[in-house]
This record gives sequence, structure tokens and C-alpha cells, in this order.
Amino acid sequence: METLTAEERAERRAARRAARQAARVEKEYTILYVDDEMPNLRGFKSTFRRLYNVHTALGPQEALEVIKKEKIDLIVTDHRMPHMSGVELLKDVFSSHPEMKRMILSGFIKRADLYETIGDFGIHDFVTKPWDFDDLNAIFQRILTTDAEVKDFSKLG
Repeated sequence: METLTAEERAERRAARRAARQAARVEKEYTILYVDDEMPNLRGFKSTFRRLYNVHTALGPQEALEVIKKEKIDLIVTDHRMPHMSGVELLKDVFSSHPEMKRMILSGFIKRADLYETIGDFGIHDFVTKPWDFDDLNAIFQRILTTDAEVKDFSKLG
């Protein structure tokens, strides 16, 4: 667990307030979060709904339905789910929406294994659970506001 000084905590609170204020003006980006556990979906949505337009999907099939109806800027998916893994979902999404940013948020996949499974389509980032709000939001901002390239996880193994 990270220990912060009082000054660092104050800076983080100020950054969160500024982010919330900016988000009140306009939620510019839409994120789809996919997980097979409802508490994870609720927690993600309640945490990020003030900053982004957030859609959630209970599993890959529901995610594919949401993608048909909504413009999604970033899809964030768990890896281990019944019927279809997060990697398989992202591969599907890449084939039909290559412009959509892709990210895995999982507690059950190792970086070393990840590069062997993502093939030619790539992902923009990978974060392990449990996640930290500030860290995850910074990753979202980097991916969404820049021409973020897909990461080469073979060099991180």
C-alpha cells in the first residue's frame, strides 16, 4: 500500500476536484467496462461516471450489443469471463472497430502471458486488480487524449 504525505494527499484531492469540475462541463469520452461480476460493474460506474460517459456490460455478449448501439472511445474488459475471454472480446472488437481503444483490467493474467495471447491486434494498456482511481484515471486520460500506440508487452515479460 502506498503511503502519501499530507501534501501529496492534498494534491490528489485537488486533482480529483479539478477533474470532476472539468467533467461537469462536458463528458467528452465514452468508456465501456466489461466484467462478469455485477459488484465490479457498479463500483466502476459509480467511480468514473462523473468524469466519463460510462456504459457497463455483464459479459462479452452484452458488450457486443452495447457497441452496436453506442459510440465507444475506450473498452476496458476483465480477462477471465465465461464463454469468451477479455482477449477474445478485444480481438472481436478490433476486427469491427479498429479505432476503438482497448484495455484489459484483470487480476488473473500475467503480463508475460498477455503478449502471447493478444496476437496482431494489440491493446493500449493492461492494469491489474485491484486498481487505484488516480492511476487508472491517468491511464484513461493518456489513452483517450493522445494517439496512444498499442503496447508491446513482449518487452515487459
